[in-house]
Amino acid sequence: MDDAKKIMNEYDRIMKRQDDLYHDYASKFGLSDISFWILYVLCESDKVYTQNQIADLWHFPRQSINSAVSSLVKQGYVSLEKLSAGNSKAIKLTEDGRDFCGRVIDPVFELEERAALKMTDEERKMFVKLSERLCDLLEEEFKQTFPEE
Repeated sequence: MDDAKKIMNEYDRIMKRQDDLYHDYASKFGLSDISFWILYVLCESDKVYTQNQIADLWHFPRQSINSAVSSLVKQGYVSLEKLSAGNSKAIKLTEDGRDFCGRVIDPVFELEERAALKMTDEERKMFVKLSERLCDLLEEEFKQTFPEE
């Protein structure tokens, strides 16, 4: 059991270190962590996202997403456009937002790819598979230990 505890502690430190890398990078450009990840999502795909979809996809609190989107609107990087169904609004990059992504977010995609390509195809697949497995097992343990009331 001690070995498992040590491994989990080391894994948690590594994940925190990775979070810090992204945080420090976002801070250099005046972005909160959540603002960075919203732009990351919008820049990586032409898909239309709502605030709720990003919150669900990236496991951020809805209120935090709402605050970050409001900030990004004020900065001129995104706009909100009403969707035809319901009262959801699509988050869209503005022209300034696309320019910002080209300068700030796209380089992150490139460095992530360069880093991943330093691993073998098998290592990349194994990394994702084992990370997902651990997350699934942790989720299961949390649900069993702290059932929703």
